[in-house]
Amino acid sequence: MFFQRAVSVINPLRGLFCTKSSIPLAQSASTKTVEERVGLPPKPKKPLTPYFRYMQEVRPKMAAENSQLTMGELIRNIAKQWKTVDDSKKRKYEEEFRKDQAVYLQKRAQYESKLTDEQKENIQLMKETIAEAKEKKAFRKKLRELGKPKKPQSPFLRFLNEERLKKPQGNEPYREWLNTVSAKWMGLPEKAKDVFVQASHVEMQKYQEELAKWEKSMVKLGHLDVVRHEALLEVPPPKSRKRSTKA
Repeated sequence: MFFQRAVSVINPLRGLFCTKSSIPLAQSASTKTVEERVGLPPKPKKPLTPYFRYMQEVRPKMAAENSQLTMGELIRNIAKQWKTVDDSKKRKYEEEFRKDQAVYLQKRAQYESKLTDEQKENIQLMKETIAEAKEKKAFRKKLRELGKPKKPQSPFLRFLNEERLKKPQGNEPYREWLNTVSAKWMGLPEKAKDVFVQASHVEMQKYQEELAKWEKSMVKLGHLDVVRHEALLEVPPPKSRKRSTKA
């Protein structure tokens, strides 16, 4: 039962783990709230704080007058300007925020009171799944920044990329195009397949050597979290210093 629920909750996240051809789908999925991803209406939005109300009000004009500024520079300028706003104007924003905050808290309480226990569990599971996906994305980014060698393509992926160059996908749906290429690969003579197998084997040997060197350097630098467990076992323990005995 829990597994079925987990699958139903995770399915809407498949867009986050997509190929380049499905990026628009991932972008549309990422704009949805957690509640929307599990099939519920979005919960009430929190009101803008006094500062963000001010920023929303002045940003269009300031951006038009300072088109040469980057977004970061523009935000910093607004933050400086906010510090000089007189107290009476700040109180106006604060009063608006308090009123909207009271309405928001009331709407949120009404929204949460209508949720069933199962819906609450689905929301929590979705939050955990999203958090895990973000952690994996951050970890992959760290590996790229540390220069981890890229694993070579499998024989089939080499064949697939070669076929893509010969006959681009075009307007054909990706699944149909992939099925066609897969069928062609399955019907390929073993001698023809062996060309891709051997090329992949050579690249894999080179990859294993580069990976071993990279992991040793990562251990020296203290990045143990990016190193395989078996690589850590191969690292010799530090030699203990012998105490000198005085005569």
